[in-house]
Amino acid sequence: MTSEFQLNEEAAHHLVGVLRLKAGHEFLAFDGTGQEARTRILQTRPHVLVEVLEVCRPQVEPEVSVTLFLALVKGERFDWAVEKSTELGVSSLVPMVTRRTEVRHPGEERRGRWQRLAVSAAAQSGRVQVPEIETPLDFAQALDRASGFEQAFLLKPGGVSLPGSRADRVALLVGPEGGFSDEEVREAQVRGLLLVGLGPRTLRVETAALAALARIIQT
Repeated sequence: MTSEFQLNEEAAHHLVGVLRLKAGHEFLAFDGTGQEARTRILQTRPHVLVEVLEVCRPQVEPEVSVTLFLALVKGERFDWAVEKSTELGVSSLVPMVTRRTEVRHPGEERRGRWQRLAVSAAAQSGRVQVPEIETPLDFAQALDRASGFEQAFLLKPGGVSLPGSRADRVALLVGPEGGFSDEEVREAQVRGLLLVGLGPRTLRVETAALAALARIIQT
C-alpha cells in the first residue's frame, strides 16, 4: 500500500455517507491480497484521501486454498453462496454449468455483481484476501481445471465421507439440484476425482457447498 491513496466511490460512500467518518478518523483497510493497514482520513472533499499509518499481514486466511466449482442455481441463492463461501474462506469460486444445470452462462454484469458481493463479505468477515469470482465454465472445462489440483473432490450423495485435506490446493465440485449425470460422474472418476458425500440427508446446492467447504478448511 502507498503512503496516501484515494478511496474509490463505493468505499468512500460507505465510510463517509454510511458510517459518517470525518477527517482525522482512523479505520482498518485491506487491499484484497493479504495486506491490512491502519489508516487515517485526511480529507473527505472533493474526494476521500487517506494516509497509511501502519501495514501488517495478519494470519487470518485458511492454510488450505480451496477453489469451489459451483453449479449455477436460480434466483438469489447463488448470491448467498458467494457471500457465505467468502466468509468461510474460499480462495476462488468458479460458476459451473453442468448437464442438469437449469441456469445458463451469466453475463459479465452478473459476474461483476458477484465479485462486489465477495469484496463486501471479505470486509465484513475480517478477511484480507478477496476470492476471485472466475469466468463460468462448463463441466468439461471445470474438470480439466480440477484435475490439476493436489486434491479434487466431487460431491455426490452416497460418496465416501469427506476426508480432511492434507494438500495446499483443493478443488471442490458441487453439482445442481438434480445432481451430476452418470456420465459426468464417470468422467470425474476417470480423471482421478474422489466422490465424497455429507451423509444421508438431501441438501440444497448452496447448503452442501458450504458444509463441504467448512469441513475441508477446518480439518
